[in-house]
Amino acid sequence: MLFEIITTTVAAGLVGLSYFKNSELDDGEKIKKIAVNCGLYVKEGEEIKTIQLYRKETREWGKEYVYRIPLGLSFNDFEKRLSNLRDGINNRKGIIDWNIIKKIQYKKGLIHQLKEMMGNRYISDKDVELSFDGMLHIKVLDRHLPSKYDFEVNVLSKEDNWKVPLGESRYGFVNHDLEAGHITLAGATRKGKTVFLKLLITSLILKQPDKVKLTLIDLKGGLAFTRFKNAKQVEEVATNLDESLRALIRIKKEMDNQKEWMDQHGCEDIKEARLGTRHFIVVDEAAQISPHILTNKEEKEKAKKCEEALSEIARIGAGLGYRLIYCSQYPTADVMNKQIKQNCDTVITFKLRDAVASRVVLDESGAEKLEVAGRAIYKTPDGTKIVHTPFITNGQIEALIAPHIVNKVQKEELRLEKPKEVGGNTFKFEEM
Repeated sequence: MLFEIITTTVAAGLVGLSYFKNSELDDGEKIKKIAVNCGLYVKEGEEIKTIQLYRKETREWGKEYVYRIPLGLSFNDFEKRLSNLRDGINNRKGIIDWNIIKKIQYKKGLIHQLKEMMGNRYISDKDVELSFDGMLHIKVLDRHLPSKYDFEVNVLSKEDNWKVPLGESRYGFVNHDLEAGHITLAGATRKGKTVFLKLLITSLILKQPDKVKLTLIDLKGGLAFTRFKNAKQVEEVATNLDESLRALIRIKKEMDNQKEWMDQHGCEDIKEARLGTRHFIVVDEAAQISPHILTNKEEKEKAKKCEEALSEIARIGAGLGYRLIYCSQYPTADVMNKQIKQNCDTVITFKLRDAVASRVVLDESGAEKLEVAGRAIYKTPDGTKIVHTPFITNGQIEALIAPHIVNKVQKEELRLEKPKEVGGNTFKFEEM
């Protein structure tokens, strides 16, 4: 018994010593040390000069450290070392919470308790963001992200606007304003992309039932959108190349008419024209209509026309009230049309297969490191955030949109009874 107590005491002492030894640097001092070790310093004679802490502030989300950069270094030098800063700040594996040590019961199961204690070693989960305004601002965000976030209807903003719930970030809950323009959305299979799309569509139907129009293009068979096809706000669900081309030609005609009307009334954009309706075109798995992927000559021509229409929507649609949400599971340079990508100010990406795919979407790596399903990188002209998106179930969707479901079969039958008024039930492709 005496031996056991001594052994335990020694073990606890060593652990405690390790704790204090590794905790001697706070994050501010760690950053300074990381900077020196990464070569972020200048030499003046025998003197080495690196960043100097000017002030630090405690915020709701963590701490902000403000440093003075020595002459000869730039903000860009620090941006290149962002991953070193992140890894260095989180380099605390092996640290054991002191409170756990105090709870050790010396008279029973010591070996088991020690094993459990080692298994529960503290693993840091902080993020680092940089900015520069003449001083280097380094934000160390220690607010944790959830590993799962179940959707609740109260996350929907009650304001009459186009903001939809995006997810929990280290700064708090984030809503995305769809008035910001087009969106590129990416993510590998089962990482959260389709669930987020369904959340976005559900939110639009609930928030703006009389002002939103939706055209849903799903080249994976349309099953992801099957619950929405009879919602009165949904103009069409296209599930193959021919249907997609027909839908995009129809939208292009609408845009032309809208543009002509606005020209006649001297309006620069939809806000000046005071038109409240917005038409969202959601393209899930855009690779299936990429002319660079298809090999059949006829399909390739149709895909080329689809891409031209999508490019025009991306280029001029925002000002006319049209919003493109362009999605891909496996983004490549061939799939991500340059004109479409350049006109999408917002990028939301879930985990991607590798760093190459991440650079195609984000112009930087990082999406390949997202480990938890539902977690995404949200990039806008204002900056980048990591968010955890709410998980909405199909049962929740059906219950929420039920008041907006109409019998479209009857509507279609009525339309077919009057073929002369709509030019018959045949369709002629037009050159674009």
